[in-house]
Amino acid sequence: MNSGCENAIEYIYQYLDEEISFLKKTRIRMHLRHCSQCMSAYQFEAKLKGVIHDRGAADPPPELFDTLRALIQEEREKDESGI
Repeated sequence: MNSGCENAIEYIYQYLDEEISFLKKTRIRMHLRHCSQCMSAYQFEAKLKGVIHDRGAADPPPELFDTLRALIQEEREKDESGI
């Protein structure tokens, strides 16, 4: 792995989140244009980040809250009875 690849991989998450300087962003962008291996890694990480974002935005099913309430009530009853 050459130093350009190491640099691109080291900063890939910061690059995706736009948390790096303009100069580093420019260097990584140039490297990605010329290195198909790093571009593939970048595309994978970008897609993964998108999937996590999309799936994390969904509300939990109402049944989950019902189950949690029942478990909490069960624990309270155990505590009160001393079991």
